[in-house]
Amino acid sequence: MFRGCWKTIMCIISSVIMLTSCISCSSFWEKIQTVGEGYQGKFEYKGTLEKKYAYDGEYQVELFTQEDSDERIKLLQVYYPANLKTEQRAWPLVLMANGTGIRASKYKAVFRHLASWGFIVVGNEDEWTWDGKSISKSLDIMVKANADPSSLFYQKVDTARVGLTGHSQGGMCVFTASSLFENSHLYKALCTQSGTATLLVDSLGTGFMNDIKAPMLLMGGCGDFDAKALCKLDELQKSYEGIGSEQRIMGRIKGTDHGDMLPRGDAYMTAWMRYWLCGDTEAGKCFVGPDAEILNNESWQDVSRIDL
Repeated sequence: MFRGCWKTIMCIISSVIMLTSCISCSSFWEKIQTVGEGYQGKFEYKGTLEKKYAYDGEYQVELFTQEDSDERIKLLQVYYPANLKTEQRAWPLVLMANGTGIRASKYKAVFRHLASWGFIVVGNEDEWTWDGKSISKSLDIMVKANADPSSLFYQKVDTARVGLTGHSQGGMCVFTASSLFENSHLYKALCTQSGTATLLVDSLGTGFMNDIKAPMLLMGGCGDFDAKALCKLDELQKSYEGIGSEQRIMGRIKGTDHGDMLPRGDAYMTAWMRYWLCGDTEAGKCFVGPDAEILNNESWQDVSRIDL
């Protein structure tokens, strides 16, 4: 169960206040809040595989929505391959945790992109995801749907292949959701984009970090806001070194700041999920072995790996 405390809550609230007061440029804030169709076209991908996984996969995608009485979840949004309706098999599941003030309905294109690669992708409308509660409940909803004969997702969710990714405050959620709940053990792949565990460690200590066992990709930007405020290199490094996972990798994207990290980091996030949840060996070439693409990708720096 979640081991939250008032000190943590005050720490997060203070940080959010600092974050919103620091962002005076409305265009910067708009970048964080919305990701439109065709977002891949605004970026230059230096890696061949990075570019491949930045664009859509083979599956057509459909959307299922379900209202929820939880005031934080509000509307569960599930993007899935259209083949799910006709193929009698289970599909890997990925949950996405929103950043500060963001709702899943603001970055539909990112959900659709990941689902096109063969995933059931789940989001909600929670704008304060840091504690992991709404994501944990969303996972429970999907596990329950998988066991419900009346559900579209009956026996279609592979609960042995579950991933979690999040940007900004959603990146912080990746740490809490994957360590502090009864269903945390279900996660088999994790990715955090411009989110660190520093504030959580200040309040909860380092013990919960050891409970994070799933392979994790940690990424940040090199722009002023990420590099100097929210996702400093030393904080990213501490999070990378502190987790209990035996397979992990971290890196920062050159010329990219906080507002663009969600869409820009999407390519390797997709490849990471494909490798760990689908056994996609080509996706694994992005990260694994002496010739891993990320090691020689001119867009990336400060890359470190453990057991990959």
